[in-house]
Amino acid sequence: MKTLKTYTAMVLSIIIAVTSISVFPAGAVKTPKLTVNNTAKGVKASWSKVKGAKKYTLLYKKRGAKKFKTAYSGKKLSFTSDNLSPGAKYVFKVKAKTKTKSSAYSKKSEIMYLTRPSIQAEEYLDMKGIYVSWNKVKGASGYRIYRSLKYKTSYKKIATVSANVKTYLDESVKDPKKPTQINSYKYYVKAYNGSYTSAKSAVKSEIYGWIDTKNLENSPLYLTIKKGQVYRDIYKKLSDNYVSGMFTWKSSNKNIAKVDLLGVITGVKKGKTTLTAKTFYKNKERTVKIKVTVA
Repeated sequence: MKTLKTYTAMVLSIIIAVTSISVFPAGAVKTPKLTVNNTAKGVKASWSKVKGAKKYTLLYKKRGAKKFKTAYSGKKLSFTSDNLSPGAKYVFKVKAKTKTKSSAYSKKSEIMYLTRPSIQAEEYLDMKGIYVSWNKVKGASGYRIYRSLKYKTSYKKIATVSANVKTYLDESVKDPKKPTQINSYKYYVKAYNGSYTSAKSAVKSEIYGWIDTKNLENSPLYLTIKKGQVYRDIYKKLSDNYVSGMFTWKSSNKNIAKVDLLGVITGVKKGKTTLTAKTFYKNKERTVKIKVTVA
């Protein structure tokens, strides 16, 4: 009986040793971890660095295809494939190789190639809001629109629309409590399909201001700009919505914001100042105050 127990223990030890060797072989090359993302230039595959690796081989195929193709072979830790079909799904995998050994291929990563939308943003007619438009992206099931004030870096998603929609009227920029508020907004759009998202579009900025012409001389305009920002739209707004003609300009603190003869405003440093614009209309002097905050 003792001999049988000893024999059984030896067999178990051998099995454990063989199993350990097969799962964790000595000198094995670590498998890299792979991630794939849509970018403005194509699908970017990135993988973790493997100690001792001299080369990485990235393979890809369209989902449903039988064979993988080589996308990249070299020392870099990322590669962007720019020859893919928009709206199609692709599978990627990568392995590392030392001088003598190769790792196993990474876990397969799948992605739908969604191209980056193009975007436009402009003030809508009759001051109804800002009109954002973009091109159709093949394979997209919808689009997400993001907005921020120009002097801020954080964005907020303001709308999600379906695939057959390519425009969005942002009416939320209007503030009835501040009918003379002017701000600079910026937007970008992303296409999506399920968990897949495109790279974000380029950022487009647009000035929006609601001018109450009836009370303009009694209620000042409000403008928020960023340090170093150049704002060129105030003269056009006054001419289009108030009175046409030449204005004279003055800043109460040129160290905060300065204004030239054409009404071009430049944020110099953070703070607040008041700009005064004067013109003559129907033999009467008209004065408009612009409260400027440089953020």
